[in-house]
Amino acid sequence: MTRLIAAILTVLILFGCASTHDIKRDGHNVFGGGGFIDDQLGPGLYLIKAFSNMSPFVTTASAAQTFEYRAKQLCSSGYTEVHPITDAYQSSLPNPSVAVKGAGLIDTPKWIVTSKIGHILCNDSPISAYEAWMFVTPENE
Repeated sequence: MTRLIAAILTVLILFGCASTHDIKRDGHNVFGGGGFIDDQLGPGLYLIKAFSNMSPFVTTASAAQTFEYRAKQLCSSGYTEVHPITDAYQSSLPNPSVAVKGAGLIDTPKWIVTSKIGHILCNDSPISAYEAWMFVTPENE
């Protein structure tokens, strides 16, 4: 029983890790969620959507690490976050059940994919920070 608990905890820890997976190029990864999608909105201006792997708990640090990883790839000269959009969302996947001898099926926590979505402006972009902010901010803000 102790080995089973240790194995489950190991899997749960691995599932909550950051991911450097390019979803647009490679498709979804095997851990569910995990990775990034980006769109160039102008010279040196990007929208990045970064996702942690599935986990039974919110993993904001994992999503933030994935976001930073991609931002550094896109902007080797450094970057500024222009307009953050959201922090986390919960997956619509059903709760998985685990069969336990003598106890039947036990529901596990609902899986969560944590995200960090926002806009970045590369330091060497010809677009000013003000122009970038005006371009990405909705009119009602």
